[in-house]
Amino acid sequence: MREARSFKKELIYSFLTIAFFSIAFLGAFQIYQLSSLVKENQKSQSLTTKYLADYISNYVSEHKNIIQTEALNASRLFQEGDMAEIQAQLKDIKANYPGFVNMYVGDQRGQSLVFYPEVYTDGAKGENLNFSDRSYYKELLETKKTVVTPVFHGRGGTDKLLVTIVSPMFDGKGEMIGYVLGALDLNALGEHIQRRNFGEEGYAVVVDQKKNVVVHPHFDTRRELVNLSQSEIARYIDSSEADRGSSFVQLKNPSENIYITYEKVAPFNWTVWVAKPSEAITKTYKNALITILVFLLLTAFVMVGVSLVLTNRLEKSIQRLLDYIKDYTKGLKAKHVKPEKIQGPKEMRELLYYFNNMIDEVEKNRSSLIELNKRLEARVQERTANLEKKNSELKAVNKLITSVSTDKDLAQFIQYCLQEIEQFMDYSIHVCINDLAVTNRSIHTNQNLMQYLNDHMAGEQQYMEPIQIDKSNRGFLVVDLSGRQSISVSDQEFLRTFAGSLAVMLQNKFLFELTRNKHAVLKAVLESMSEGLMLLNNQKEVEYVNEFFLKVVALEDSGGQEGEENPLATFDDVFKRFLQLFDVDKEDLSAFFDDGIGELKLEYKRASKKPKYYLLHNFSVMLDEERIGEGLVLRDITKEEEIDLLKNNLISLTSHEFKTPITTIKGSVETLLRSEVEWDPEFKQELLEGVHEDIKRIEHLVNDWLDISKIDSGTMYVERNAIRADHIIELSMESIPEQFTEDAIITFKNRLGEGATFFADKMRVQQVLINLMTNALRYNDSSPKKIDITLGEIEGFITISVADNGIGISEDQLEKIFNRFYQVDVTATRRTGGTGLGLAICKGVMDAHEGRIKVESKPGNGSVFTLYFPEKEGEE
Repeated sequence: MREARSFKKELIYSFLTIAFFSIAFLGAFQIYQLSSLVKENQKSQSLTTKYLADYISNYVSEHKNIIQTEALNASRLFQEGDMAEIQAQLKDIKANYPGFVNMYVGDQRGQSLVFYPEVYTDGAKGENLNFSDRSYYKELLETKKTVVTPVFHGRGGTDKLLVTIVSPMFDGKGEMIGYVLGALDLNALGEHIQRRNFGEEGYAVVVDQKKNVVVHPHFDTRRELVNLSQSEIARYIDSSEADRGSSFVQLKNPSENIYITYEKVAPFNWTVWVAKPSEAITKTYKNALITILVFLLLTAFVMVGVSLVLTNRLEKSIQRLLDYIKDYTKGLKAKHVKPEKIQGPKEMRELLYYFNNMIDEVEKNRSSLIELNKRLEARVQERTANLEKKNSELKAVNKLITSVSTDKDLAQFIQYCLQEIEQFMDYSIHVCINDLAVTNRSIHTNQNLMQYLNDHMAGEQQYMEPIQIDKSNRGFLVVDLSGRQSISVSDQEFLRTFAGSLAVMLQNKFLFELTRNKHAVLKAVLESMSEGLMLLNNQKEVEYVNEFFLKVVALEDSGGQEGEENPLATFDDVFKRFLQLFDVDKEDLSAFFDDGIGELKLEYKRASKKPKYYLLHNFSVMLDEERIGEGLVLRDITKEEEIDLLKNNLISLTSHEFKTPITTIKGSVETLLRSEVEWDPEFKQELLEGVHEDIKRIEHLVNDWLDISKIDSGTMYVERNAIRADHIIELSMESIPEQFTEDAIITFKNRLGEGATFFADKMRVQQVLINLMTNALRYNDSSPKKIDITLGEIEGFITISVADNGIGISEDQLEKIFNRFYQVDVTATRRTGGTGLGLAICKGVMDAHEGRIKVESKPGNGSVFTLYFPEKEGEE
């Protein structure tokens, strides 16, 4: 066996080995770092290339969008012939985008019409020039899309490198009517690219779709237009199908190997690449390798010297440690204990000998420590289980406390609570409160506590905890103990806690249900109001609005319902809605809200419909003498307005219709009472007949008012009997006053034959027919006046239609003619007489017969009134 080396030699060899491998790993890491740095530089070069491509694309696209936008704007002005406005727009574009050298607008033949600036740099004017031979114009005609041309030098040999952007103009039919062109200066683009830093000896190149140079550090684009389609780099990029990439390329003239990254500018098929000599990349590797080798040799010499110094110090320390262990284990050698031999320094062998003996001592105590540790772990697990159970119980109770807002009733809520704690309890638990008895499986109502305990307790003993809610509501939590079952102290604590928590939950449940019921009653009352109510808080936000208010202020185009499309969230929404719906001035409405005016009368804006009126009240909402908001009350006063209107109409009618006959009667009576004059009998008879006619007129007015009163009060009585239809029509035709029958032709068509009957009140039907025929003759300026009366049958109704050739009724008046006191033509009415009650009475009579009256009319074409009578006798 080879003799073991000393610890000192072992350490020297170890230090040298560690130093060698450390330097080797450090060198490898350094090379890896250099490789990563080169890759990072290559990635940075690729990102720079992409940035240049994006910059070029954005630069040209921005100016392209300007030309396209101007083409859209100029299309309308071009069709209107407003060339001055087009030139003003070109001037604004040139001022905001100085990259444009010049711009012009041409027609569909290629002729330039508007040019800005108006002259080229050489002084030539740009208007009225023909560009139809240009390649971009031909491409524009073919594609009808915006064209971006290859680069070229400016007109007259200027030093500006240009690209033109041409966009078509279309008329409303999609036909091309002209185009807008902008010449873009690329020298500014090149200067921006050349100013960027591309690293050591790096540079950037930009070529267009025809490989003409846009930017190149080795060519002066101001003097010549260079094409690179035959260069090695361009051929490599063309051979590659990718839009971006990188590679090492060998150049022939000059002979040089370079690394390039390229990117194609997709919208315009331009190409940009960044190039850097390969030598600038590889020389970093060479320098690094030389540095690592030199450093490795120097480190080896240094580590030998350092290891000698360190091993001396370490050897002394280990020797002292060995002596200490010898003293601690004194006497072990005498026991002839032979430690296991190992390969290593001799000091380590001796050290191992004494440590083996120490391990023997440790092993003796290991078993007792393990047993003690097991007992300790068991106690910890038991304590942890108890804590987890308590924690779960507390979580369950806490969960129940937060769930009082559930829709469950009281019994269901208690049962839900018992089910939640079921997993923690192995007992049968009953909750008795008031007349309820609840378990986790059943609910009993109308229960007496003592009777329930006698009937449902299976065990001989019960454990009870009181549930005290308030004076009127109290109960017990009862645990039924079967056999020798008992409750542990911890379970008693939990049940006591649960009973107290259940009392709190039930009290909250009672309060919640009471509050919810009161809120529901209050809401039902507010929603049932016949007046609109809205409440706003101090922040002018809508807190509540009832259904009546919503229906009144709902927009007609929203279907009569307040929805998400027309919300009323703030006071401003309400203010705007009032201005939309009601005929009210903005100043009056503002004064109503700002100055605290008590009420405001509003009229609804509804054309061709029955007018509606509302009265708006506002009031302050107070709580504990503090103003918390304001309220609005909206009341429908349409009926009151109608009553006022009817009252005014009645007064007007009385002053007109009564005044004339009474005045005539008074004059006739005063004439007859003159004693100094002897009147002829014929004259007296004539005066008395006039008085009689006026009295009949007053009697007719009184009867009309009585009929209207009966209709309004619902006491219009008709005595329906079987009557012959043709007979009642003929009687009505004979009863028309003679003053209306002059120059009149009345015809009757019976489509049902003689003997047709229906059930109706004979006098009331005759009253309606006479009224309709009298109106047909009264409001008729034709000569002769014609009335066609037709008797027929439609879908179970006997129909009588009265058609005339009178003045007719306009469509917007048809819904109003059956209103009381309504007169279509006031002037004509006053000329011919009338109260405006006839058609209202006719409608009331037809409603009393369970029938209806229908009218069709156009101004100048006469009117047709049709009466519908049920064939069968209806229920009284």
